Amino acid sequence: MKKKFLSAIMIVAAAVSSIAQTRKDVDVSVNKFMSQYNNKQYQDIFNGMSERIKSMMTPEQTKMAMSQLSEQAGQLKMYLFTKEEKGVSYYKTEFEKATMTLAISLDKDNKMDAFRFLPYQGSQNEPAEKSNFIYESKTGSIYGTLELPEGNKPVPVVLIIAGSGPTDRNCNQAGVQTNAFKMLADSLKKAGIATVRYDKRGIGESAPAMKNEEDLRFDDMVNDAAGFVKMLKNDKRFSSVVVAGHSEGSLVGMMAAKKAHADGYISIAGISEKASGTIVRQLAEQSEELSLNAAYMLDSLTKGYSVSSYHPDLASLFRPSAQPYLKSWLKYDPKEEIIKLDCPVLIIQGTTDIQVPQDHAEALKAAYPRATLKFIDGMNHILKQAPADREKNIATYNNPKLPLSPGLSPAIVSFVRGTEKK
Repeated sequence: MKKKFLSAIMIVAAAVSSIAQTRKDVDVSVNKFMSQYNNKQYQDIFNGMSERIKSMMTPEQTKMAMSQLSEQAGQLKMYLFTKEEKGVSYYKTEFEKATMTLAISLDKDNKMDAFRFLPYQGSQNEPAEKSNFIYESKTGSIYGTLELPEGNKPVPVVLIIAGSGPTDRNCNQAGVQTNAFKMLADSLKKAGIATVRYDKRGIGESAPAMKNEEDLRFDDMVNDAAGFVKMLKNDKRFSSVVVAGHSEGSLVGMMAAKKAHADGYISIAGISEKASGTIVRQLAEQSEELSLNAAYMLDSLTKGYSVSSYHPDLASLFRPSAQPYLKSWLKYDPKEEIIKLDCPVLIIQGTTDIQVPQDHAEALKAAYPRATLKFIDGMNHILKQAPADREKNIATYNNPKLPLSPGLSPAIVSFVRGTEKK
């Protein structure tokens, strides 16, 4: 079952390009993919890719990625064109178990030169949720949602940063539907606290900001978050700015809080070790062989070397286009970054989190003794109340109507109130 969530994070095909193409040609390609995917003709899918993609993915890697997608999402039932932007066509795709956006472009030979599934954000005709607070980065717009309480007095604001993989501003991705961040924003708004949550570059409405996957770096995520913090600090509607990072977003958040001088920082289910340790630990729950092979690959990447001899089942993790990002991420140790902060810190950890053990929160606290450590009894990784039983815990990952763990919002409200400028 753990593999399901790793694959939900790691399923990505090739990066986006901008070759001119006709709408009819793209429709034909999408229809052909639908038939081949539903009939498990994975070799034919590979044959329909451009030479650029074939240089990055083998037939076996393509088969593995499509098999994982099938396991998570089921059969592809229908597709609907929604927009074309900068040479990339976007389609709403309805699977048996999920709704996603397909981003696709073709090369001059009508071969698939970009092919990527993203969390579905709605069509152009649907009401915007969504993007009323936008950070203009050097490479594109990062779209966010501002939730503002009623009234004219300045209020504190919390910037909510999502975790790893294609997680959108609401804490949803293909195969995982929680609405946790949307619920948190609603809860804080009722308590008189504003929030901003956003789609990371490459995800949802911010997808175009990631031009090519091989160009993405961990520092890009930090700079985007810091850009939002600076915007909020210059906005007179807000009395203080607090950064709250979830999971991988915890490291992004602590670095952004330092970079942009936030008034407070909250780690929610944050990792205390380098990313390599977490990846190896999670893979060990699936296979000792995969874990050992990944450890060797990660050690090479940490030293700055590219890798090519990884296990086929690790292809989605170590695909060549993702290795530059991994190298940039692996060099950071959260315990070393948190001590650089000079603001109040709250560390929140659920007691039934099956992805991040409680000792990570304790290690962050030890590294930054002035921090407040708050354990939320019965809260799991997606911020919902859940039992320790693994199967029942994972069942909550696809129940978006399940409310937040009751102890979460009060802990955040109390901390944020203490950061307000008098």
